[in-house]
Amino acid sequence: MCELFYSALDIALIIADMNPGYQEEVRLLDLIWKNEKARLVMKYRENQRKFILDIYYWLHYLFDKAVLDKEFDAMQIDLAHLNRTVQPEQLTGDFSGLGLFFKSTRIQILYGSGRSYVRIKLRTLLKQYGYKRRSSSLLQYIRGCMLFYNLEVALRNGIPCSIETVGLDRMLTFRLSSRISSS
Repeated sequence: MCELFYSALDIALIIADMNPGYQEEVRLLDLIWKNEKARLVMKYRENQRKFILDIYYWLHYLFDKAVLDKEFDAMQIDLAHLNRTVQPEQLTGDFSGLGLFFKSTRIQILYGSGRSYVRIKLRTLLKQYGYKRRSSSLLQYIRGCMLFYNLEVALRNGIPCSIETVGLDRMLTFRLSSRISSS
């Protein structure tokens, strides 16, 4: 359940993908802070400054990843003089994850794209995150994400569908659920 909450890295990845201008970026961060607080990792819910600083840390890392990764050994030597260490997984790691799709979908619909939906083929969605088939645990995880982020899925003409039974090559449309408030 904890992985469903937005981390600073999640927000940085979403913003980097959206590629807004500086003013739009500031507006997005402000809206996310104000409106998505209940979905933020606990340590950010009462500390906007930490939230913003951590996001900018990750944004800088993402934009300068190749340079920073090259500097890792030199950084380890410098930190050793201070009797400190940094583990590689603290700075690098697997940034993929199906949960990020649902996080990004909610943020894009509410604050970013100007559209009230996100479309993707089910096969593309699964392939993008390394899945080839729909296992029961994967389907359970997707249902949990859709519930947590208040999303519903339909076919292209707005016909409700189920991720469990829809064809892999069908175009899916994700929207905020009308059954529950969007905040």
